[in-house]
Amino acid sequence: MQTQKLKIGLLLDSFHVPAWVDHVIRRIIDENAGEFALVVLNDTLAASKKNNLNTAVYSMFNWIDEKLCTKKPDPFELKNVAELLCNVPAMKVIPVRESQYWLLGEPDIDRIGQYHLDILVKFGFDDLQIENLNVSKYGVWFYYHGDDRIMRGGPPGFWEVVENWSETGSALLAAGGKFPSTNVLFRSHFVTYPLSPARHRSYYFWAASSFLPRQIVLLQHLGEEGYFQEIEKFNKASLREIQRYKAPSNMLAFMSIARILGRLAGEFFMRILYVKQWFLLFSLKKDASDGFCEFNKIQPAKEVFWADPHVIQMKGIYYIFIEEFVNAKNKGHISVVELDELGNWKAPVKVLEKSYHLSYPFVFKWNKKFYMVPESRENNTIDLYECAEFPGKWNFKQCLMDNVSAVDTTLIHYSNKWWLFTAMAENAAASPNVELFLFYSDDLFSGRWTAHPRNPIVSDVKSARPAGSLFVTDGKLFRPSQDCSKVYGYGFDLNEIEVISETEYREKRTLSIKPTWDKKIKATHTFACHGNLTVIDVFSRIPKFG
Repeated sequence: MQTQKLKIGLLLDSFHVPAWVDHVIRRIIDENAGEFALVVLNDTLAASKKNNLNTAVYSMFNWIDEKLCTKKPDPFELKNVAELLCNVPAMKVIPVRESQYWLLGEPDIDRIGQYHLDILVKFGFDDLQIENLNVSKYGVWFYYHGDDRIMRGGPPGFWEVVENWSETGSALLAAGGKFPSTNVLFRSHFVTYPLSPARHRSYYFWAASSFLPRQIVLLQHLGEEGYFQEIEKFNKASLREIQRYKAPSNMLAFMSIARILGRLAGEFFMRILYVKQWFLLFSLKKDASDGFCEFNKIQPAKEVFWADPHVIQMKGIYYIFIEEFVNAKNKGHISVVELDELGNWKAPVKVLEKSYHLSYPFVFKWNKKFYMVPESRENNTIDLYECAEFPGKWNFKQCLMDNVSAVDTTLIHYSNKWWLFTAMAENAAASPNVELFLFYSDDLFSGRWTAHPRNPIVSDVKSARPAGSLFVTDGKLFRPSQDCSKVYGYGFDLNEIEVISETEYREKRTLSIKPTWDKKIKATHTFACHGNLTVIDVFSRIPKFG
């Protein structure tokens, strides 16, 4: 473990940088694991782009798309970081063109080397040859916005949308220094927003902005040997073919735009003709492993949906706590469905409602009392409620965390410690579906939760978000997780937690459930099992008329 701050240099085209880069720089300063020791400025026009008539249609579409669809805050709005870095030495360099790349001259390399940097971070300096640029101990670190295992080129996020990929990759890479070849330091995958490349880029650039600050902290925390062991998992050989992309020609741009507009039109008519609805399926068989085709249905009226089941069993009655979402209110509350051992059920009864949206009623028993942690992301809190009269009366107990964008919080008392799993977005403009964070405490009510040093313990839209209560079977601990790639809540997995401690976390997928047993069902994202009851939620489109 290193005790000194890492010395960091920046490669910038100018002090005017995109807002997401400004955010990265500010967070590195706040994290206090590294300090900026040098800014290297590009003193040529190498980074400027000339107008290309062959891609004029794409450029026009991209401009319109950005104006209409980019969500605020705009990750590409220019920010001036000159004042932020006013005490950091700066030098100007003139890259030299050689074939397809730009190179730094020996005098400039020597000048940079005099600062004895640990890391040189590249923002800008397009097409700069960095593989042999040994001016920092751990090489040059840079973002790659795309799945580095299967694609090269760009534009970022465009082809993933055009080709309707279920997910979009992004990675932090390093080359030079102690890396003899380009290595992946971190990689994650985000859901692809299928209707607008600009909207898609807006959210996943913000999400990826966390990669660099986290890795700097992790390198300082683990030290060189531990850190190199940590990143081995991202650098296993891939046998997949790499496809090369570039900005589309005018004809190809017309075809690509037509595909996106066709998708928009299809979504428009689907919303006119159909209602999106979640409902419940259940089975009272002791062993429900023969599939979901024989499950019984609990389905509401068209103006309501029921989702996120969590189950408590008492005196022969199953109490299924659910999110009940009322379309007219555009807001959910918590209700409970009573189900007997013969499969007879009663209509839901409301048990908890707030002025903001509630969902995912995680319920559990501790010291002979029942507690609930519903999702309250709209309130930016993780709140704990205590049951005053089961099942219908719940009182606010305390706030477990505030000022967080967290969803589907799930707790378990395991190995004499409380573990809190929650899907979070560190940046408000990002989605919480992508990353799972773990916290621990000796006391549920202490108000003190320690962040796990490997956070996020999962960073992948296919497996991060919780999908129900953790459970122990045959001495093994399992965590249900959502696959939010193709559509929100497309499927769920059961993951065996192999290692969980204050310093380590490791899990492996043991079962994957996708909505393939019925063509009308498009998604399933929560799993609950208690006694003989197994219950899941499923998503379908219900015709508005007829």
